Amino acid sequence: MVTLFAFSAQMEAQAIRERVTGAQAAMRVMPLRWRGSRAPYGYMPAPLEGGGWTLEQDPEAVKVIERIIKALLAGATVNSIVYALNDDGILSPADHWSKYKGREVEKLTKWNAVTLTRILRSEILIGWKLSNGKPVRDSEGRPVMAAREPVITRAEFDAVRALLDERSVSNPVRRDTNALLFGIVYCESCGGRMYLNAQESKPGQRPTYRCGASPRGEVCEHPMNIRADWVDEYVSREFMRILGGLEVTHTRTIPGYDPQPEIDATLAEYEDHMAQQGRQRSSAAKAAWQRHADAIDARLAELEARPKVESRVEEIRTGRKYADEWRHADVTGRREMLVEAGAIVTVKRGTPGGWRRLDESRVRFDIRDPFFADAGAELTAFAVSEVSE
Repeated sequence: MVTLFAFSAQMEAQAIRERVTGAQAAMRVMPLRWRGSRAPYGYMPAPLEGGGWTLEQDPEAVKVIERIIKALLAGATVNSIVYALNDDGILSPADHWSKYKGREVEKLTKWNAVTLTRILRSEILIGWKLSNGKPVRDSEGRPVMAAREPVITRAEFDAVRALLDERSVSNPVRRDTNALLFGIVYCESCGGRMYLNAQESKPGQRPTYRCGASPRGEVCEHPMNIRADWVDEYVSREFMRILGGLEVTHTRTIPGYDPQPEIDATLAEYEDHMAQQGRQRSSAAKAAWQRHADAIDARLAELEARPKVESRVEEIRTGRKYADEWRHADVTGRREMLVEAGAIVTVKRGTPGGWRRLDESRVRFDIRDPFFADAGAELTAFAVSEVSE
């Protein structure tokens, strides 16, 4: 009797496990159904009519994601974005969730490149349900949606993923990003970048930009060194003189659609599934394997039938001048304006007596972006004509 009782209990436990597993599997393929635990970054849980939960956009997290994507599109590296987020006190995903749940956080965690990259590469951003990192698909092979309003579109997701593929997350993070001319000021002698030297170990000494050849292990015949506040002020004045009167415009890209990235990802999933062929022992498992193979194949056929739609760019006029933007921007914002305009500062050798004030013959300021260079030339010509009249 003990043996029979134990066997009966085992059978009942097995039946319960199968019912639970079946219920979980059914919930997994239900659209807009979230089964609980920590919500993916960018979303928050929301109740469904009739019970249960779904996901909706988290406005605070979405703003951070939009900031990250905007920085990537502007040319920033992953590590530089991470540094800026931490520097601005933006809560990491884990701490953001703790705040949402009303929990006290004794020690904040920081953003890192791995976390940021994982968020941007996850299809949850386009609203797809995931299981073990792979899309959950319906019987037709279509991805099951976890949220009604995805954070970004498929085209935007593909564009971000392409940018991440181009840029290594191992790029070092510069700690002198408070320098206005970081990446903009160059030594004429060797053509290399100059870097901010705070000279904190020398009492009474002002920060300078100095040639970076020696730290790079290179030799510069005449390494340049110039007081930072002098050249910063000079560049600010020249930028305002050339482009201060230019109206600020923004470009907005209207995303197109290219099915190829999803075709590639779905094909990889199909090939991985096909590699499991023949490992199924039961007829039920073989049938389940075949249904999933047929569903992915159907999805591939559907994607291949979709036409590619090209993106387009719109220009938005703001009515504000660069002089207005410059006055209200911090150092990072001003540096971004300089970079956008293709600003380059070249420092030459000094002359006797140049230690009292800036010898402007030592510095050359150029605007190299064609649009900004042409606009600056037109504004300068207009100003000259106004004076002559």
